Amino acid sequence: MRPQEGGNRFRFMGNFRNNDVSIMMERLSQADNGRYWCGVELNIDNFQASIGTRLSVRAASGNGSVVRGTKGASVTLPCLFTPSDPTNLTTVTWMRKEPYQHVVTFRAQSNGSWTTVNGGNRYELIGNPKEGNASTRIKQLSVKDNHTYLCLVEYKPRLNYQYLIQTETCLQLVHVAEAFPVAILCIPLGVKLLALFVICITLYRDKTRKEQN
Repeated sequence: MRPQEGGNRFRFMGNFRNNDVSIMMERLSQADNGRYWCGVELNIDNFQASIGTRLSVRAASGNGSVVRGTKGASVTLPCLFTPSDPTNLTTVTWMRKEPYQHVVTFRAQSNGSWTTVNGGNRYELIGNPKEGNASTRIKQLSVKDNHTYLCLVEYKPRLNYQYLIQTETCLQLVHVAEAFPVAILCIPLGVKLLALFVICITLYRDKTRKEQN
């Protein structure tokens, strides 16, 4: 579906079968601040959402985070934010960027837990959104996971609109050969010295045996 107005900054991201007519707005500016309302025109009648969306554009704090992983392993995509109303958090949604594609959605339950309502079992919410952490783990990485991801945190305060917080993370897959030097650097110095000591003792013993023979 293409927008008739507004140019190419808007993309339809919803699903009519699920009563979802969400859109994605790109290249935000301060002029986009304000409240937005959704209206749907059908052959039988016109409908308007009872809850609007409040958009607050803030200055970018950086270019987003970058995480690296290897094929077949697991990696955590960070999603840290400041929850202004943690008691009314409703959903955490991850999407791929350019082209935009839905990945997984987690929804808050009345007992305080979060369940996966749309997405495979490769994704696990490991953070606590009510504490400002919606970090998610991806299991069994493959080449197709090499992408830029958007974390969308939605909450509905008591006022008649909803908020949406967005963070961005770039996932880069590296070959095992590239990851090996990084793994070596992560080994504690004491373990490295112990391994070096064992190697020296082994070489010394081999040299002594050769001289005795």
